[in-house]
Formats: sequence, C-alpha cells, structure tokens
Amino acid sequence: MVPPHPPKHDGPLPKILLVGQDYFILPELHRAMKRLGMEFLVVPFRQEPAFLKELFDVAASFCPDFILTINHAGLDAEGQVLGLLRKCGIPLASWFVDKHDMFLRNAVDANALLAVFTWDPDGVQPIGDLGVPVVRHLPLATDPEVFTKGPSGRLHGVSFVGSSWARKIADNINAGSFPETLLKQYGLVGSLYEQNPQVSPVALLARSAPRLLCELESLPPGKQLQYVRLVQLEATRLRRLRCVEQLLRFKPAIVGDGFWREHLARHGMPFIWYGRMHYEQELPSFYRQVSVNFNTTSLQSSNAVNQRLFDIPACGSFVLTDRTAGMEELFEPGSEVACYDSVEDIGPQVERWLADTAGRKRVSEAARKRVLAEHTYEHRLLAIVKSMKSAF
Repeated sequence: MVPPHPPKHDGPLPKILLVGQDYFILPELHRAMKRLGMEFLVVPFRQEPAFLKELFDVAASFCPDFILTINHAGLDAEGQVLGLLRKCGIPLASWFVDKHDMFLRNAVDANALLAVFTWDPDGVQPIGDLGVPVVRHLPLATDPEVFTKGPSGRLHGVSFVGSSWARKIADNINAGSFPETLLKQYGLVGSLYEQNPQVSPVALLARSAPRLLCELESLPPGKQLQYVRLVQLEATRLRRLRCVEQLLRFKPAIVGDGFWREHLARHGMPFIWYGRMHYEQELPSFYRQVSVNFNTTSLQSSNAVNQRLFDIPACGSFVLTDRTAGMEELFEPGSEVACYDSVEDIGPQVERWLADTAGRKRVSEAARKRVLAEHTYEHRLLAIVKSMKSAF
C-alpha cells in the first residue's frame, strides 16, 4: 500500500544539520526529512576531537537554521559546545528517546540556544529544572513508508516483540564496577521496584538495606545514576517476564533474545521463539500476521509510549497494551487502543480480544487513522521546526 502524503506545513522549511549515529531513530528521520523536502546534511558522531571540527566546519559552509541531535550526542557535560554554538548563533535541538539523566545532568546556561525534546512526559520538569531554555514533550512515532498495511494472513493468535533486558543488565553491571555489597542488593531492590514503581529505587534501598544507602551516596553522582538505572532495568525485566508468562496458555510467538527461549521453556508450556527480527524488513510483515500483538511499557519510563504502539497500528494490526497516562494522551482507550490494567488482567483481555474479530478490526482501523494523522516522524519533525522557529 502506498503511504499517505506527508502532513502539510506553513512557510518554508529550515535547513537542518543532523548529528548522525548508529541508532534506531536516525534512518526514520532521514526518510521523513526527504519526504518533507527538507534540506539537510549529516555529520556522523564520533568520540574524538575531529568530530567537533567537522561539525563546525560543515555548519560554517552549510549555514543550517539549527542542529538536531539525538540523546545529546556531541554535547559535553560542561556546556562548552553549547557555548561555541551560541557564539556562532546556531541553535541546537536535542531529542531524548532514552532517559535524559544518563546524558544531561548538569545545569545549562540560561543563554544557551538549546531546545530539548523528550519522549518521556515525566522528563519535562526535571529537564526544565536544569535551566534548559526550551523543553517540550515529543513522543516517538512511526515511519508510514515502512509500517504499512499489506497481506494479513493470521499465523499467530498472540505475540510479544521485545528484549528481555538480560544483556543490557549484564552490560550495565560490567560498566558500573559497583561495590560488591550494592551488587548483591540490586536484584532485591529491582523486585521491590517492580511491585512499587511509584517509589524511587533510592527510597526502596533505604527501606530494605538502609546501611547500604550511605555506600550508594558515597559514589560519584554519575555512578549513582548508573546503579539506579540498573535497578530500573532489573525491575522492567521482572515485569516483562511476569507479563509474558501470562501469554503462555495461548501458545504465543516470541520475538527477542535467547533468554526468552531459555526462561519460558522452564514452564513446560508450548510457545514459538523466533529470535530477533530485522526492524524494517521483517517486523511489519510479522505484526500483520498476529491477531493480538501484546505490548508492555518499561518501568523506568512508565508514561513514555514505546515504538510498538505506533508501528503496529500503522500496519493495520491490533495491539493490547498496559494502561498509562502517557498512552491516554495520544490514543482514546477502548476505541483506538485496547488496554489491560494489571498483570492479572492480561489473560482475560487476551481471551476477550481473540474472540472478538470485529472488535479488533474496529480498534485497529481507528488506531491506524490516528497514527497516520498525528504520529508519524514527519509530524515530529514539524513539531521540532515549529518550536525552534518560535524560540529562536
């Protein structure tokens, strides 16, 4: 199916200098810029001084209206790059699609030509508290050229696509070099956080092991954030395991890392494991062949809507997701998206929607209409452009 025309916009489009990375959102932005007819250049990000020289050399010759980067790539903690950009009169837009506190922790000069966009609505206030002049909530989106309607033969009743976070947790542990006493507690605190995500990991550590709180607070601020991130990842891993285990009685199809195969096999119930799939080349077709695509939100950003909630409806397929305030700001629950209210509610909701073919079609069609009208990467780019024009 031919994707819809890009959304209309007022006035000429700006010239954008994009900081390139090997990251999931960059190819989508490239394609969206081309469909909008934007003039842009890409400077690949590298952790070396030559990157900054190239960035400023290209900026001097290209004369962009602003620079766009993802997750603050290319920026330093001390604000020196922002200072140089201010002297050159070049604004910078930074779009966070991951936790901002891993990249932006220090106060920002109030005169900086900086606008920060965050996919997490709960991140707006803490980013503003750092003195960032312009802060906006900007959710993720979909690429309607990749995630399109097509043949939809049903191969699976229920599926889940996602990481178990096992590798990310191991990487975090290796990179953190945390004291042994704290490492012994991250699993316990993660379990408590999974049950009480409204309470901070630091507060939970104070309750469960108060003697270790002083040890955590003795670490450098960056290391403390890494440990909190480790606890949040473990909590999300535990929540995902509990959620996906609720699908086992429906013989689900699981797309993800090898940990899923190992863990789910212990239950002695049938499931189909596909391993990882290519995001652009394989997932659209897979989503179209599933009656109920299951989704669960990461606990470390519980109000941020993930990619699946846009991609699946764009394919014309049905998604069942957890009810969150962030989701309700973007979709109408019941008519545009189906929700479950707790882990215990997953099984009954899956059973209900598997039996309601007409209902699934109604919801998925309404969701696709909303996504194409409001939630493509062209819409997100135009929102950034509007904010940058207004602010700078």
